[in-house]
Amino acid sequence: MSRIKILSEHLANQIAAGEVIERPASVVKELLENSIDAGARRVQLEIEGSGTKLIKIIDDGIGMDGDDALLCLERHATSKMGGTANDSSRLNAIQSLGFRGEAIPSIASVSRMTITSRTENDPLGTKIEVKYGKIAKIHEAGCNKGTVVEVRDLFGNLPARKKFLKSARTELFHIEEIIKNYSLAFSGIGITYKVNNSTVYDLPAETDTLEDRIKTFYSRNISAGLINIRETLTLPNFNDALIIDGFLLSPEQSFASSAKLRLFVNHRAVKDKMMAHAVSEGLSGYLMKGRSAAGALFVTLPYDAVDVNVHPTKQEIRFREPNIIHRRIVSAVRLAMGNFQKQSKQSIFGGDENWGSMESGQVQIQKEKQAGSVDSKSFWDSPGNRFDEDADAPSAAYIPAGRKKTLLSQIQHPESTATAEPTPSFRQAEPAGDPVPESLEPIGQIMDLYLLCEARRGDENFLVVIDQHAVHERILFENLKKQYESKQMVSQNLLFPKMLELPPEKAETLEKNMEQIRYLGLVVEEFGGDNYIIKAVPSVISHLDPEEILTGILAQFSGADYNSGEGRKRKDATRLDDILSTMACKAAIKAGQNLTHLEMKGLLKLMKESRAFTHCPHGRPVVRMFSATEIKKWFYRT
Repeated sequence: MSRIKILSEHLANQIAAGEVIERPASVVKELLENSIDAGARRVQLEIEGSGTKLIKIIDDGIGMDGDDALLCLERHATSKMGGTANDSSRLNAIQSLGFRGEAIPSIASVSRMTITSRTENDPLGTKIEVKYGKIAKIHEAGCNKGTVVEVRDLFGNLPARKKFLKSARTELFHIEEIIKNYSLAFSGIGITYKVNNSTVYDLPAETDTLEDRIKTFYSRNISAGLINIRETLTLPNFNDALIIDGFLLSPEQSFASSAKLRLFVNHRAVKDKMMAHAVSEGLSGYLMKGRSAAGALFVTLPYDAVDVNVHPTKQEIRFREPNIIHRRIVSAVRLAMGNFQKQSKQSIFGGDENWGSMESGQVQIQKEKQAGSVDSKSFWDSPGNRFDEDADAPSAAYIPAGRKKTLLSQIQHPESTATAEPTPSFRQAEPAGDPVPESLEPIGQIMDLYLLCEARRGDENFLVVIDQHAVHERILFENLKKQYESKQMVSQNLLFPKMLELPPEKAETLEKNMEQIRYLGLVVEEFGGDNYIIKAVPSVISHLDPEEILTGILAQFSGADYNSGEGRKRKDATRLDDILSTMACKAAIKAGQNLTHLEMKGLLKLMKESRAFTHCPHGRPVVRMFSATEIKKWFYRT
């Protein structure tokens, strides 16, 4: 007698329910997808308890007749895969949200379900009552066009599964996440969400845009604005265009977890590490370490270029050309950040392009010399650990008397890539014209750290607060990056070359990366044996000890952060960004540096001319604007 037996349909549905129906939010997801696939323009969702007591969804979709209402309870019965002889080919180009035909019978097998549905042409609808997988009653009923599904006593016949559900608050949180995902994916659909007869969301149909929905779910008062991503590409390996669009919150409105970044492929909410990584890489240099972007990113591509038949929940996907998708997302995010910089610049500086001329060396910041040698021991610490140091330290770096160009003048003329030569110390001179537009006027400093400026836009005034260290650090970083990319990093020849002996492992790292190190403006030559001689250092950090500069750079090229685990896969560009941002951080104006009015104007001019300035290379915001209306509210003058 055979020991192998075919499982009953009821038991098979319960097994399938274990994969598809993990918690009440899973039921909401499957039913919402059915409503959207049915062409619904309005959907109402009602929850009682944590979702185990009642889940009710009402839509105005095309509805089902009596036969279809019965068939939908059968396993692997679906209307979304076509009826031709080439059904199998549909798996290669799935266009609907649902397609497996497992959700309804799986939900019915672990709950008491009622389905009421009517098509537009039927005078009466059909009502079917199912109790834990068994049909209890079928009859005609009067109802509106569309479908109403009620799910009661979820997991009532599986107490073990019900016992492992989390608290009501947690389960409702997961349900709300599903509502947010599909409200963003289909912003034209009206969705009403009620919990215990209390309305949580009432989103209108047809009128809301994606931007409106993002502001609703993240913050109605997004102070720094949204980063608009929009790029349409025609690629040779794709039959149709690749569209990447969406909105991201500004980098300072990031989160510790990646859960606030919502990803969609062909309007399907997905979880994909590759896409999340591409967004983070596109925001590299703007996000603080340990923080993740927030917002909604949509990728629309030909249906046959992505496989959604990976997992029963349909949240995991596989791209046919993942590398292309990754590169294009990175490019789209970077382009959007560039546009965001321009918008921010317009917001701060207005449209006044009447700049006064500034000759080299007219506006410079001279750092105070400190007694004794400069302490550069912590120069190569992780950038993520330097925020407190930067905020508290006085002028840790200074400009030697023999430097030809100081920090600000050096940035104004990045084309000057010849090696700097010693010249007499700098002396300020009044500029021939106002270096910044009159629409942004510096009015002073606070704590010797923040610039206070007044901006005028038409009839409205703004208070603009700028972090002098952060903005100068960003300007320096952008300039250093431009110099490195053009292989024209400004160097400072040493009057007395520095000789040192390197351990074998450091000597090996130096020889292996000699070309990149030379591009950084550090000139090192072998002197024989394990001895090397440093002839020139990057001009921007020439105040530091040459040995500290060399050993710090070698540590970046050989450190454990780049040679183990995830770090091994990091690109050279990321490592070089870390080096350049460290150089910029130590060369920038420090907290505690008192600036003259002329120096403030010079810094504002550099800020206006820089291609990026809204965030320092470590992700800290640079500028904040307060409108006159906001200030009046503080003092109850409105």
